[in-house]
Amino acid sequence: MLELPSVTLCCIDTANPLLALRALRQSSAGIRFARTLLLTDRSIDVSDIEVRLISPIASRSEYSAFVLKKLLDHIETPHLLLIQWDGYVINPSAWRDEFLACDYIGAKWFWHEDAHRVGNGGFSLRSRKLLVALQDPRIELDGAEDETICRKFRPYLEQEHGIVFASEALADEFAFEAAYPIGKPFGFHGLFNFCRVVSAQELHLLPRLFTPAIARSPQLLQLGRNCLALGEWRSAAAVFRRILDETPDSVEARTSLDNASKNAAAAPPAGRNDPCPCGSGKRFKHCHGAFGASNAAVLMQKLERAVALHRTGDTATALPIYLEVLSQQPDNPVAQHFLGVMHYQRGNLEDALPLLERAAALQHDEPEFHNNFGLALAAADREEDAIAEYRVALELKPDHAVAWNNLGLALQAQNEVRSAIDAFRRALALEPDFTRARWNLALALLADAQFDEGWREYETRLDLPELGGSAESCPGPLWDGSAPGGKTLLVRTEQGLGDSLHFARYATLLARAGARCVMRCSEALAPLLATVAGVAEVSREGETFPPYDAHIPLLSLPRVFGTTPETIPRTVPYISVPEMNRAAVHTYLRRASGSRRVGVCWAGSPKNANDRNRSVRLAWLAPLFAVPGISWFSLQAGDAAAQLAATPAASEVVPLPLGTPLVDTAALINELDLIVTVETAIAHLAGALGRPTWVLVPFALDWRWRVGDVDSPWYPTLRLFRQPRAHDWSSVVSNLLAELRAWASQTS
Repeated sequence: MLELPSVTLCCIDTANPLLALRALRQSSAGIRFARTLLLTDRSIDVSDIEVRLISPIASRSEYSAFVLKKLLDHIETPHLLLIQWDGYVINPSAWRDEFLACDYIGAKWFWHEDAHRVGNGGFSLRSRKLLVALQDPRIELDGAEDETICRKFRPYLEQEHGIVFASEALADEFAFEAAYPIGKPFGFHGLFNFCRVVSAQELHLLPRLFTPAIARSPQLLQLGRNCLALGEWRSAAAVFRRILDETPDSVEARTSLDNASKNAAAAPPAGRNDPCPCGSGKRFKHCHGAFGASNAAVLMQKLERAVALHRTGDTATALPIYLEVLSQQPDNPVAQHFLGVMHYQRGNLEDALPLLERAAALQHDEPEFHNNFGLALAAADREEDAIAEYRVALELKPDHAVAWNNLGLALQAQNEVRSAIDAFRRALALEPDFTRARWNLALALLADAQFDEGWREYETRLDLPELGGSAESCPGPLWDGSAPGGKTLLVRTEQGLGDSLHFARYATLLARAGARCVMRCSEALAPLLATVAGVAEVSREGETFPPYDAHIPLLSLPRVFGTTPETIPRTVPYISVPEMNRAAVHTYLRRASGSRRVGVCWAGSPKNANDRNRSVRLAWLAPLFAVPGISWFSLQAGDAAAQLAATPAASEVVPLPLGTPLVDTAALINELDLIVTVETAIAHLAGALGRPTWVLVPFALDWRWRVGDVDSPWYPTLRLFRQPRAHDWSSVVSNLLAELRAWASQTS
């Protein structure tokens, strides 16, 4: 018997009290808690569970408000295990005393990309210290209560109240919800997981207890799908029958019920892994449960057709074929694998990962199964696991160029740059025309300060449509870098605003070499790039081309000038703001109330492939806005600017007017004392203007910054605040806060 004398087991439920009682009893089996408590609005006479009456809870928001502010009234023990009717203890032997060192621990949210992924509140361990801290009037409900605690106000709770959140690794040992479990954790949450934790004998009876609201929920539909995939026909039939009770027009439920009922009727009394009733001594699936040769051949033909359709992009036709095959052969690794690939391609990692993992286990000698499983793991930010799968694939197929490239990307995400370079070289040795591997090699070489080869390979971007290859086509010859004196050279910008601002400094070098530089750029950049020394003329995209002798992409100039780490042109500012724009911003600045003016930008373009790692939520920066003596100005454009209105702690931040031109944003930056920004165009703009700038950068380095550096080789006024580990923005904000307090006290 596991003894937990400092923990109260509690469930709050006024909608499904009988199911809540079941969950409490399941959790109490094999564990002695200090109290086992049900908070509900109905008088229930039970001897083994303490029942306290509360007012009815009619919605999720009311539940969240109760947990956030009222649960404290019912808890006296140092810790609380809060469960819901669809989440409970399943493995008492997985308990670790380290759990009690945390003030909050719950299942990981795999779909978030930052350090605030712990955790789900449906099965969570919380301290009374946390419950007390939540009474802070500055903490207000913002969405679900677990999101409010673990994401919206986590930095504040850590800084102001000393609340300790569990690590992701510990959370994985504690519970699972949407992500496929590693081993068998202490508990779980989620109706869709019942097929993994409830016996088949009980599961097909449970749907009778489900309320209409549960029957209409997407979670029950997903449970039915999971039962089908696992071949639990009776349970699947019961689930879909209950769904049809409430939604009789559901085509999926009707089709699935027919399929499950047919298989349930044909199923023998023995399970597929049980001994065959014929007495042969074999497992049923290897004896009378085996499919006939003709049926297997038909299924194989269908599966081959589905894979062919899938590879042409016709997933709509392939999907039902995969499901049909799995309904008859639940352990078919090919169908599982390609169905998992389809989910991965659609961004549905929750369904992709268990399918890909199962397929790789069933057919361990197939390298592509491990390679694709690795891709899904990497997409779920499980780089170490992804690296392990890529290495298995390469053990099975050493000449798998794509797996070498994928291994390189995962290694680079861990900042193992030299190993990544070796992996990319292996890929290119096998496939010299592998453009993406060559591009990845270029970035790794530059990150390792191997500039000579790195700049040469960087030209590969011009062969990739999403990079330089999609830029505006320029007529006339391409400049080869020779004899610039006396020539008019058209330099076209490329990639994002940040790249253009970063490399605009090379126009000055061109002019010094005797060339007349014409900068071809967007309307947004034109007023700023016109101020760069050496730019003789600005030509806007879409206009008629001016006369010139040759053209060159802007990002090719570091190669032409043979830039090394020692010869990086570092003089700032190299961009200035037109006087008329500077004058216009002075009225705006009068809104400042503090002695120091600081600009903030928290998100980049959502189109950037790495945006999930470099952008943050404004709420995570909340502790910064409490530092006295500072007036804050938003530099945030785009949809992320709407976070200002939804972040109470940022109520005093002066918003950037909608549609502010980049040149006016530059004028504002030019008048501020400090800029705090994530790694975006704002960082490059502030650096080019020579303004003091603190940049939040992710753990996996961009080649422009170097591992271990706190300053920038490209911008003398920039200071880098790097994540100490992947997705750990909390530590970055903590360091930033300490430095900001010191800066404000010194300059006030």
